[in-house]
Amino acid sequence: MRTLAVLSRKGGTGKTTIGLHLAVSAFHAGHRTLVCDLDPQRSALDWRRERQIAGPDVIEAKGGALFPLRQNAERSSVDLMVLDTRPASDADTSEAVRWADLCLIVVRPCFFDLKAIVRTVEQVTNMNQRGLFVLNQAPARRNGEEPRQIRDTVMALEELGLPIASTGLRYRAAYQTAVRQGLAAQEADPDSLAAFEMNTLWRQVSRELWPPVQKGRPTEAAKAAVRELTAA
Repeated sequence: MRTLAVLSRKGGTGKTTIGLHLAVSAFHAGHRTLVCDLDPQRSALDWRRERQIAGPDVIEAKGGALFPLRQNAERSSVDLMVLDTRPASDADTSEAVRWADLCLIVVRPCFFDLKAIVRTVEQVTNMNQRGLFVLNQAPARRNGEEPRQIRDTVMALEELGLPIASTGLRYRAAYQTAVRQGLAAQEADPDSLAAFEMNTLWRQVSRELWPPVQKGRPTEAAKAAVRELTAA
């Protein structure tokens, strides 16, 4: 089983929306997926009540109960557990980071978000966990170029030392339109730009959670054994 913690110290960053979209992507990829709603607003649970089709499952959770939750999930053959964390809670965030295979740090291209994530980055790095920034609610390009605030944000994130997702998510109404129906953008309109962005992000997150097996070069002992066999 893999655990994905979706983190943000500020409300309104789109953390829950991203977590649910990735959970839907995992579900459609054939993974048994469980979303743990640790945010007191219970937005993920609200989304699940609106959903009229199968999966993924969503449960209410508390940061201090993640260990038994993970054990129960593993016994239930869950493949991916998505932790939708609460903002501005060091204790709950630390627990989520502790049990995560990957920490997805959601940040908007603005000064206050950048200031707020420094503490989250410290928690991830101090616990020797893997982190990945995802830029969300980014404004559209102007004359084919990224706005300066995007370039400045990327430079600031690079200085924090964690990798940045290759795909940023634009500010698109399609995400909120979908979640109001208990759907993800890739379900509501598979050909939309929002669906393309989220599918691309999921592919990268999936590779981070389940890295492809690297085939190493044959050792000298293995080469010698092959030579012996071919000479026989």
